[in-house]
Amino acid sequence: MTKKAFKYDMQRGLGSCVLALKNMRDNEKEAFLPIVMWGCSHDMAYDAQCEGCRSYYLYELIMEFSDITPFLDVVEKRLFHGMHSTGWEFAQDCTLLAYLVSDGNKRAWKILTACYQALLKNLSDKRRRGRYGILPERDNFEHMCVALVYSCFDDRERSIRIYKKIVRDLGVLIEGNALYDYDDFEWFQASSADRLGKRTVQRLLHRTDADGSTANYARFREECLKTRKSENERKRRSDPETADEVYRRLKDGEKVGQMCSLMLGRTFMRQDKKLEVLKLAAYYREETDMDIRYNLLRLLANKLCAWAPELSCLIADAQSGHAELSEWAFTALGYRKDAKVRDYAIALLQKKEHMADAVSMLAANYEAADREFFVEAVKQIPITYADGYWHSVFHDVTDLFSVPGTGKPKELLPYMYRNTLCSFCREYVVKEMGRRRMLTRELLEEMQYDCNENIRVYADKKLSRMMGI
Repeated sequence: MTKKAFKYDMQRGLGSCVLALKNMRDNEKEAFLPIVMWGCSHDMAYDAQCEGCRSYYLYELIMEFSDITPFLDVVEKRLFHGMHSTGWEFAQDCTLLAYLVSDGNKRAWKILTACYQALLKNLSDKRRRGRYGILPERDNFEHMCVALVYSCFDDRERSIRIYKKIVRDLGVLIEGNALYDYDDFEWFQASSADRLGKRTVQRLLHRTDADGSTANYARFREECLKTRKSENERKRRSDPETADEVYRRLKDGEKVGQMCSLMLGRTFMRQDKKLEVLKLAAYYREETDMDIRYNLLRLLANKLCAWAPELSCLIADAQSGHAELSEWAFTALGYRKDAKVRDYAIALLQKKEHMADAVSMLAANYEAADREFFVEAVKQIPITYADGYWHSVFHDVTDLFSVPGTGKPKELLPYMYRNTLCSFCREYVVKEMGRRRMLTRELLEEMQYDCNENIRVYADKKLSRMMGI
C-alpha cells in the first residue's frame, strides 16, 4: 500500500489502513508513522455529529506501533491547546486518550485528569459567555465527562465512582455560577444513563444519603425538566395551525424559524391536513415577494410535501437569481417523480450545470436506460471536505437502491464505499452491497477495522456466517 493510498483511505476511515499496518513488519511501519501522526493532529470525522469522532480508529492505528510516545506527545499538546476552541478536535483527543486509558496507559489517565481539573477551574472562574453565547470550554468539559464515564474503564464500579465525582463537581459548579444550568450538561447525563443504566443513575442521584452537591444537581435536573415540559407545551400552542395563519404571520414580518420549525409542513401531513399543504402551495404559487415565497417553499421542500407545489414554479425558481430560493427549489425537485423533472435533470447534466442537484433529481426518476450516463455523472461530482454536494448525491444514490426496480447501477456501490468521506453513509452502502452479495471475504476482513462501529459488527457477523462459525 502506498503512502498516498494510505492517507486517502485513512481520511475516509477505511479498515484497509489498520489491516495494512497489521501485515507489515515494524521497520516497514515507520514510513507510515508521519501519516498517522498527521491524523492525530486533525479532526478526522467528516461529520462527527452523525458518525461520531474517529478516536477508536486512531487508537487502533496507534497501537500498531511499538512506541506510542510520539502520539501521546501530540495529543497531550493538542488537548490543552484545544480546550478553549470550538469544533470536534477536543472530543477526538480526549476520547482517544480514554481508549488508551482502557488499555492501561497511566500517562493517558494523568493527562485526562489534569485537563479535567483545568477545565473545571476555567468554568468556575468564568463570568460571561463569548460572542453569540458560545462557550467552548463548557462543550469540551462535557465531552471530557462523557469520555471519562463511557470509555475509560470496563470496570462498572469504577465508572460509577467517576460518575458520582463528576455529578458532585457539576452540583458545585451550577450552584456557584449562574452561567450554567443542568441543560448545559444533559448529554453527559444521557450518556451516563446509557453506560450505567437509567435505574442506576436515578438511584445514585436520589440516594437518601447523597451529599449536598449531588442533591443540588438532582434538584437542578428536576427543575430544568419541568420547565422544559412547560416551554414545549407553550411552543406547541403558539405554532400556526393553518396555512392561512402561516401566510398572515409571514406578511406581518415573521420568518419560518421564528413562528414555527421547518417541520410544520410535514406535521400538517401527519395530522392528515393535506388541504393545508395545498393552501401553502397555492400561496407559494401566487406570491411575488421573494422573501415570503422563499419562506413558504422551505415548508414544502421535503419528502412529504414536495408533491404539492406546481412543477413549473419549482423549475422557474430553480433557475432564478435568488440563491436561497433556487437551492430550496432544487431540494423540492429532488423529491419529485415526474418525466419533466427527469428531462430537466438530463438537460442540466448535459450542460454540466447544477451537477449535484441534477444527479439527485435523476436518481429520483431513474430508468434503466440512464445507467451509463448516470454512473458517469455521479463520478464527476468532486469529493472534498470543503464542498459537500457529493454527500447529498451519495445519499440519494443509496436511496435509489432501496426502491424496487431493475437495471440499478450497482457499480456505484464499491465506488461510494471507497470514496465517501462519511462513514455514516458508508454503513448503508455496505449493507446494500451485502444484499447484492458483493462483499468478498477480503472486503469483510477489511471492514472489521472500519472507523464505523456498526460496519465492524456487520462484517464480523457476515464473516462468521461465511466461515460457518
